[in-house]
Amino acid sequence: MIELYRLGDCPTCDDIEAALVELVVAHQVIVLEPGQGPAGLPADTPLPAIRDNGRLIYEAAITGYLRELAKFVEEWRMFQADACYLDPATGETC
Repeated sequence: MIELYRLGDCPTCDDIEAALVELVVAHQVIVLEPGQGPAGLPADTPLPAIRDNGRLIYEAAITGYLRELAKFVEEWRMFQADACYLDPATGETC
């Protein structure tokens, strides 16, 4: 499961959390107080941070991670439906 470690009063954290909600992916939000270290993460981990199956993402890398996740989710949902689809890259149908 995706875990978002964030501070309570953090507009950037709000945006990240909103992106995860918009993607409709299972995630857990752990709100930390200033000075409180993220449990289970290295003490010097900057917040916000995301842990996804042992992978730790923070700072500028979060933007790329969210783009990568959105692409994965889109492809996953396209092929999980019990319906025909149009491949946007080639125009082929199933």
